[in-house]
Amino acid sequence: MEFQIKNNVGAGLLMLLIASSFSLRANTVIIKEASIVASGDIRPQVREAACRILMEEVGQRTGVQWKKSEKWPAGKGTVIALALSGSTSIDGRAVPQRTDKSLAEWKPEGFRIWIENRTEQKIIWIIGADARAVIFGIGELLRTAEMSKAKFVIDDSLDIATSPAYSIRGHQIGYRNTANSYDAWTVAQYDKYIRELALFGTNAIENIPPIGEKDGSPHFKIPRAEMNVKMSEICDSYDLDYWVWTPAEGDLADSDVFKKQLDVHEANYKSVPGLNDVFIPGGDPGDNHPRYVMPFLKELQARLVKHHPNAGICISLQGFSQEQIDYFYQYLRENNPTWLRGVVSGPSSPSISETRYRLPAQYKHRHYPDITHNVRCDYPAPNFDQAFALTVGREGINPMPVHYANVHGKYAPYTDGFVSYSDGCHDDVNKIIWSQRGWNPEKPIQNVLEEYGRFFFGSGVARETADGILALEKNWLGPLAINGTVPVTMAFWKNLEKSHAEYSGNWRWQMLVVRAYYD
Repeated sequence: MEFQIKNNVGAGLLMLLIASSFSLRANTVIIKEASIVASGDIRPQVREAACRILMEEVGQRTGVQWKKSEKWPAGKGTVIALALSGSTSIDGRAVPQRTDKSLAEWKPEGFRIWIENRTEQKIIWIIGADARAVIFGIGELLRTAEMSKAKFVIDDSLDIATSPAYSIRGHQIGYRNTANSYDAWTVAQYDKYIRELALFGTNAIENIPPIGEKDGSPHFKIPRAEMNVKMSEICDSYDLDYWVWTPAEGDLADSDVFKKQLDVHEANYKSVPGLNDVFIPGGDPGDNHPRYVMPFLKELQARLVKHHPNAGICISLQGFSQEQIDYFYQYLRENNPTWLRGVVSGPSSPSISETRYRLPAQYKHRHYPDITHNVRCDYPAPNFDQAFALTVGREGINPMPVHYANVHGKYAPYTDGFVSYSDGCHDDVNKIIWSQRGWNPEKPIQNVLEEYGRFFFGSGVARETADGILALEKNWLGPLAINGTVPVTMAFWKNLEKSHAEYSGNWRWQMLVVRAYYD
């Protein structure tokens, strides 16, 4: 095969084919055994989940089983100590506190990780502003550590304090027939995937429960109504917000339809143990004028809070005409509804900047970005060759970190955050990009992708994973016939596939390899 390298990505990949090396960072410490202790003021279910995450994720990657301890361990060794910023002690051991409330670990969802080296013990403190912040802190530790057989390697001078830029960082992973993978998942698979998203900074999961929808799936492991409950429980265990997307269908001008829809929605909300927000799309589906939608939502919210007192209602203006949009904002001005939590901007909505400009400040503004489709969508793959567009289609494996980082950067400043639209795990890389850039919009894409590779595949291929994903995105840019990246990318991933046969059962790895072969 003869080809010319036409961009820096291709050149970088060729160099990696020739030589690849891995070395421990300076000032590192290797931890082989550790005891985990947690403050009693962390919510019990989150405290249990946090300890379980550390034991399972470290054990899976190193073969070393860290141990949970109800008491502060005696003697020498390493202690992983989990606490809240307001905690005073764990079993009599004082929790180190910085009293300046402007610091990251005092801000919502913020945390601090640092190592206290004592004569008798090395203590890795993970101190969060709230329960979910402890989970996010654990994610930071696991993503940046280098884990291999019998080794957990970290920087001995580790001291990180950070809090998120955006308060809503979620993904819709609805259990329904129209998704290309979720409908085949078990409860355990949902739990694992939601946990992994949380470890990358996701704080909300949106489900699509059965609201008058008849579609079943031959792949369902349990009924939709049952999975609805299970997903709510999973989110509660990790202290994540649980959203549901539930359209109001039928003619709401008909009083019988109006009441029947209220009853159907309420039955669903009543069935789940926890619920934070309900998103009712104004359109897609739905075809009702806001003069009927707003009274419907008002009555629905009154029913919702009977079962979930702190839950809120959000609406999108998808498909609204200009007259309907103006009517909606006039309704807000005249009625100042305190029962409405916010507005969601999705496909076929008014522009995000216009929405934030017209929306009164007391209402939240959530982005509903489509990160799952490649064509015929809000943010199509840029400069997509027609050969790809016709054969890969809407839902092909589509890691596009640079593209989606740009989309996030363009629109996020007009919002309080996002819950993305996803119809399968093929967009897994895109979810991670959005979660991490929602936490820190300035975080380099390369760093995000290296953490992705380090956590899901191993420290030895972190850099190669990042470069390989970026190359897959380059494959899709411009005319395929003259894209010099494609053959280099193929050779690169083929080499990785051959040298790392241990990942052959890892679905994330296989998606990337399949894309390289297909391209």
